Amino acid sequence: MIALSLYFRVNRNFMSKPEIRNVVILGAGRLAVNLSMAIRKNGYTVVEVYNRTESKGKELARKLKATYVEDPEKLTQDAGLYILAVSDAAIPALLGRLRTGNRLIVHTSGAVDMEVLRQVSTNFGVIYPPQTFSADSKLRFRNVPLCIEASSAANLRLLKDFAGTLSEKVYLINSRQRKILHLSAVFASNFTNFMMAISEELLLENGMDFGILEPIIRQTADNASSGDVFKMQTGPAVREDLETIRTHLELLSAHPDYKEIYDLITRNIIKRKIKP
Repeated sequence: MIALSLYFRVNRNFMSKPEIRNVVILGAGRLAVNLSMAIRKNGYTVVEVYNRTESKGKELARKLKATYVEDPEKLTQDAGLYILAVSDAAIPALLGRLRTGNRLIVHTSGAVDMEVLRQVSTNFGVIYPPQTFSADSKLRFRNVPLCIEASSAANLRLLKDFAGTLSEKVYLINSRQRKILHLSAVFASNFTNFMMAISEELLLENGMDFGILEPIIRQTADNASSGDVFKMQTGPAVREDLETIRTHLELLSAHPDYKEIYDLITRNIIKRKIKP
């Protein structure tokens, strides 16, 4: 993986403005909102917005001072960049209705093949942010990693320059790396969030507040940023405290699914610990 973030930090004052000027946004979900607002903030013009749900599309268009277009077939063919910030499942049907005039088009998915875009243009790529967004997020977009790839060297240069004006962390990765990154993000973020949801449920069932765990959650995240994450592993599994593990499993008798998760993760921690 080649990190380009340093290039943008060092040379930012010397970069010319990318050739992309006008952008079309397809989608109005959390990613689309955060990305499009960052695009507008950095001096680009979002000319049109399309979204399947008209109310959300119009709301985003209003914030961007853009035009809402109710039919993707009626979108302008003169924009410099078309961004599909929609769910993975929505991409195929949407591509079947697009007419982009062979302009540069990207999707933002971590798992969808880049080549699906070839059916609408020979100029295509990916801008994938491995980040969780919320509608009211105060996330500083300059800290959001943007992972890019493209169908040609010329398109890659355009996307590299464009992404570099939005974020200080731009990475050039290939399709397989992107899919592995997406898988890793599921483990690190989505699954972690579900583990916390289980913790919250267990605490609430027993008259306690989830806020009790806030310090340990923050400390765990801080520890993970130090590198060599497994060396920071704590808990009964890594200590092979079998008596505590048995107690925990008994406490989970009323939640057989959670008991199964606990047992599987515990066994894998022990297995990894004893690896040569």
